[in-house]
Amino acid sequence: MHILSKSTYIKGLQCEKALYMTKKHPYLRDKLSIEQRARFQRGTDVGILAQQCFPGGVNMTPNAPSQFPKKVQETMANLADPAVNVMYEAVFQYNDTLIMVDLLVRDGDRWKAVEVKSSLRLSPTYYNDAALQYYVLHGCGVPLSDFQLMHLNGDYVKNGDIDVQELFVMVSVLEYAQEKEAWVAANVERLKKVVALPHAPLCRIGTQCHEPYTCDFLGHCWKQVPRNSFLYSTALPDEELFRLYFGGYGTNALMLKQMGSESEEAHQIEALESGSYYIDYKTLFALAPDPKPRSIAYLNLLLDRPAVPELDGTRPYQEMILAFALSGDQEPNGHTLWDCFEDHAQWRESIALLTERLSRYDLIVCFTPLDLASTLMRHEITQNQTFGYKVFNLYEVLNHARMFHPLMKYDFSLQHVAQAMFHEVKLFEHSRIVVEAHGTDLTSYQQAKEDLIAENEVVKSIYQHFFKKMPVDN
Repeated sequence: MHILSKSTYIKGLQCEKALYMTKKHPYLRDKLSIEQRARFQRGTDVGILAQQCFPGGVNMTPNAPSQFPKKVQETMANLADPAVNVMYEAVFQYNDTLIMVDLLVRDGDRWKAVEVKSSLRLSPTYYNDAALQYYVLHGCGVPLSDFQLMHLNGDYVKNGDIDVQELFVMVSVLEYAQEKEAWVAANVERLKKVVALPHAPLCRIGTQCHEPYTCDFLGHCWKQVPRNSFLYSTALPDEELFRLYFGGYGTNALMLKQMGSESEEAHQIEALESGSYYIDYKTLFALAPDPKPRSIAYLNLLLDRPAVPELDGTRPYQEMILAFALSGDQEPNGHTLWDCFEDHAQWRESIALLTERLSRYDLIVCFTPLDLASTLMRHEITQNQTFGYKVFNLYEVLNHARMFHPLMKYDFSLQHVAQAMFHEVKLFEHSRIVVEAHGTDLTSYQQAKEDLIAENEVVKSIYQHFFKKMPVDN
C-alpha cells in the first residue's frame, strides 16, 4: 500500500504533524463544516463536467481503497492498449506515493495529463500538487507531451447548453513541474520519514495552522492554549503573536507589560480576560448615520454563485439573488420575504420588488462582507450613486471600529458578533450552503427562509444596541 497521496503530501508541506496525525490518528480530526463539504462536492461536480471535454474515456475510479493496487495495474495496462485514448481518474503509484489523475489523454505516442480545478484562478497549492503528480507519472515511465491545469473561464457566458470547451481554460505547468522534480523528490522522502516516526513530530503551533488552509487538527493541537490567550487577539499580526508567545511572553500578564495600557492589543487582552468584547466607541459613533434616519429597514440577501452558470447570460460564479428578507415597519407583518428556490430563472423578479420596497426607507441596515451598495447597483436595483448613502453595513462599521472577540479572529460573522454581544443568541448561518447542497429539498428551503428573518432580527438588535441611545454630541 502507498504511504503518501496528493492530499497527504500537500498537508505535509503545510505541517508535518498534520500529516502524521492524518495517517496515524485521523479520529482526532475536527468535524468538517457544511461549507467544506459543499466545497468538496462542487469540486467533484466540476471535475465530472470537465470529462465532457474528452469524451469516451475509461473511468478508473476505485470503489474502495482496497482496489488501489488493482487499479494501478489496470491503468498501466491501458497505457499500452491502443484502444484506450482517455482515462478518468487514472491511478499511479511510485515511490510509495499514489495519485489519481483527473484526465489522461492520448496525444500521439505520448499522453497529456490534465488536473481540473473548480476555481477561476490558480493558486500556488495547485502548482505544487501538479508537480507531485508529474513526479509520480515520470517515475512510472509515462511519456508526457504536456501537463495542464484546467480551471473555469471567468469570461465564459452561457448561451444555451453549456459549451464545455469554452467553459474551461487550460494552462500548461509542465515546465514548472519539471523544474520542481528534485524538490518534490526530496519532500517525498522527508514526509515518508515523518509517517514512519514512532510518535508525532514536535511541531509548534504557528501561522501554518491556517495557511494555506485551516488545519483539520486545530482542536487537538490548540487544546493546551487557554481560550483567553492573547494568541486569539487580532491587533498584531499572527507572526508577531507567535514570536512573542514562544519568545518568553507566553501569558497575558507578560504581554500586557510589553504593551501600552491604551494600546489596542491591551484592550483586546482585557476583553479576553473578562470574556467580553472590545470596540472603539469613538470610531463607532463617528460612523453613525447622520442625520438620524426616520425609517429603517433591515435587508438580508441570499446570493447564489454557481461555479457552472445555470442561466443564459451568466458567467461562472456570477451572483444572483436567490432570496431576500426585508424587515421594517412598512412591510406586511413586519417582513417581506421573497425567494426563487424552486425556479432560479425567476431571480430577476427580485430587482423590481427590491427597488420599490427599499425606496420607502431612509436607511437600509445590513450585515455582509459584500459592498451592498455596489451589489444593489450591479443588479440595477438602484440607478444612482446617492442610494449608496442609505446603506449602513454593520459588517464594515464594526470592522472599522475594531470590534474584537476571540470568536471573530478567523471568522467575523454575524453569528460570532451575536454570540459576543448576546450570549444566548444562536444563529444557523448556513442557509446558503444548505440550499446549494440539497437542491430541491423543500424542508431546507423553508429553513433557509426562516434563517433570513432570524438574521435580520439579530442585525436589528445589534444596530439598536449601539445606535439607539447614541450620545448626541458624538
